[in-house]
Amino acid sequence: MFSITGQTQRGQKEVALSHVKESLTDSQRRVYEFVREHIQSNSRPPTVREIGEALGISSTNGVRDALLILERKGYIRREKNLSRAIELTEPPISLNTVAIPILGRVAAGLPLLAVENVDGHVAIDRSFLPRGEVFSLRVAGDSMKDEGIKDGDLVLVKRQDVANRGDIVVAVIGDEATVKKFYPDRNRVRLEPANDAFQTIVVDRNAPGFFIAGVVVGLLRRIG
Repeated sequence: MFSITGQTQRGQKEVALSHVKESLTDSQRRVYEFVREHIQSNSRPPTVREIGEALGISSTNGVRDALLILERKGYIRREKNLSRAIELTEPPISLNTVAIPILGRVAAGLPLLAVENVDGHVAIDRSFLPRGEVFSLRVAGDSMKDEGIKDGDLVLVKRQDVANRGDIVVAVIGDEATVKKFYPDRNRVRLEPANDAFQTIVVDRNAPGFFIAGVVVGLLRRIG
């Protein structure tokens, strides 16, 4: 199970998510949405032929390939050798779900969300996200453990280049990204850990390769 925690100045709220799935391409989502709507309207799943006729897919093998991908990504379950054997997994993924990119190592000289930096996606309901562009970053180490951010967590980050004093931010220094508390001074920035075992990082505001990538707005964690 996963949990997502939205961080606010007044406290935290936590909602359990039973599934985090890979994102779908447009064509895969069309098949999934047709299957979902057919089940909701008719109380039974469509056949392969019905899917093909509805979506203009002439080859039954094309439909079967799409269903195989949906099954592998965790959107459906199927019984072999049955014509109406498609079952949605729970909870169903809807159009309100957003695929959030997970960043791996942030490479110097590349845009933050360049393909080379993206290491998969997680699906999050829009209602849990702020307006604007959001990405996620996997935390390495325990420098923020006193703020409830642990090694291996995924932080959800609203992409912006400004932050308020005391915000938890993702700062990029050279070719590395770090999650720290943000304290600006006149010409420098202090990036404070939330663990006494770690030292403060002090960086010149105009240092080459330094910028604020975003502010942490939530947390995704596997439980168990």
